[in-house]
Amino acid sequence: MNKPLVIKIGIIAFITLIFLIVLQMVSGTVWERKRFQIQAKNSVAKSWTGHQEVFGPILVLPYKITWQTQVWSKDGERKVAKQHSRTGQKWVMASALDQSTDVETEVRYQGIYKFPVYSSKIQIDGHFSTAGIKDIDTSYISGTDIRVEFDQPFIGIGIADARGINSVPKLDWVGETIDFSPGSRLGYMPSGLHTTVPKSFLVDGAKQTDLPFSVVISLRGMDQIIFYPVAKNYSLHVSSPWQHPKFIGNFLPLNRTISDAGFDAQWAVTSFATNMEDALQRCEAADCKLNNGDGFGINFIEPVDIYLQSERSLKYGLLFIILVFTAFFVFEILKKLPIHPIQYSLVGLAIAVFYLLLMSLSEHLNFSISYSLAALACVVLISFYLIFVLRNTRTACLFGGLLGLLYAMLYVIVSAEDFALLMGSGLVFAMLTLLMVTTRRIDWYQVGLPSPSVVSKVSSNPTAEADDSHAKEIQATD
Repeated sequence: MNKPLVIKIGIIAFITLIFLIVLQMVSGTVWERKRFQIQAKNSVAKSWTGHQEVFGPILVLPYKITWQTQVWSKDGERKVAKQHSRTGQKWVMASALDQSTDVETEVRYQGIYKFPVYSSKIQIDGHFSTAGIKDIDTSYISGTDIRVEFDQPFIGIGIADARGINSVPKLDWVGETIDFSPGSRLGYMPSGLHTTVPKSFLVDGAKQTDLPFSVVISLRGMDQIIFYPVAKNYSLHVSSPWQHPKFIGNFLPLNRTISDAGFDAQWAVTSFATNMEDALQRCEAADCKLNNGDGFGINFIEPVDIYLQSERSLKYGLLFIILVFTAFFVFEILKKLPIHPIQYSLVGLAIAVFYLLLMSLSEHLNFSISYSLAALACVVLISFYLIFVLRNTRTACLFGGLLGLLYAMLYVIVSAEDFALLMGSGLVFAMLTLLMVTTRRIDWYQVGLPSPSVVSKVSSNPTAEADDSHAKEIQATD
């Protein structure tokens, strides 16, 4: 391989590396715009509400344990009784809990950005069992006259962002209507609401075996809503006109339907499948360790994240530049028409500008329309330029058509989230195959060297070239 060819390949490789840096700068711009979007989203959340979590209802029984122990008197002559006491809470989860939630969505704007928010109506029906409800563990106490006294019980419901409670809900408790008060009084999630309930079920001889209740909560939020299955038998039904739900948490819905009209999903979970009983026991000791993974719900995702789509497109930017530069280089070899490194650079710059056009347009227009406009602009510009670079309109249009086909394939790859890697690797393999087939007959050792016939002619008549050169000099002088 001759020296000029090696130098040309080195220059093309250097230009390619420069454009790798350029694409990284464009990627930085995408992330900067993404940060602006997050800031706008946080601003909407401050004026609306953030994501919501619903924990409860929980029946809380405050209690006080008293007992006596025998200790020596101060003078050490006799033993006297000493009173001890300890307070605590018993958290009781419902025997059965049935929640039905209707979620209405709308879009809020902050500058050029838009975000989905929701307003929900949560209907909660269930009952607590009185069996064993007064059982408090006193086995750790060594003393006499052990007594357990219960204070005023209450129902607590934790709400992640209490600003989202649209109206004061009422509790229907064993046929009696009771108003809620602010604050859940639950250590795990103190924001929310609570209400005291009558102590009649704690009185000896009470005939109640089940404590039915119901409550309706109007709750608004943003992004997602999570429910915690705090019941021995828990069921949840959620319906909404939102067409792009993402089900999150440890449990997927047993039944779900998603259509253009929205989605409908149903869950059914028992305490055997969760760690809620153990978790509530830890909560009694102020050691709650619940997280989103212990609950489940819906994330109201945006159907098209323009910055994610732009980022996916950028991953193939370097591949685009390499393919175009390779096509130019092969064209030079086959047609023996030199293309200057500056011309390589201008075409590569046009490809890089495509991604800036795509991102800026998609902030104001539909992503598909933005992609089409940006791709069309770049293909027309490069095709027009190549007419003068390649000195052949037909060849330039062919290059433009192939570039347009590449952009079309890239759009399919970006849109096909689940098959992006498969389609991308298939595209690379197809381009490599085309390159190998096209250049299969090229003798790379002879590229850039004079043809054998010319060398033979010059060798057999060494004075011919000199005479011809001398004649040209005389002609130029005349």
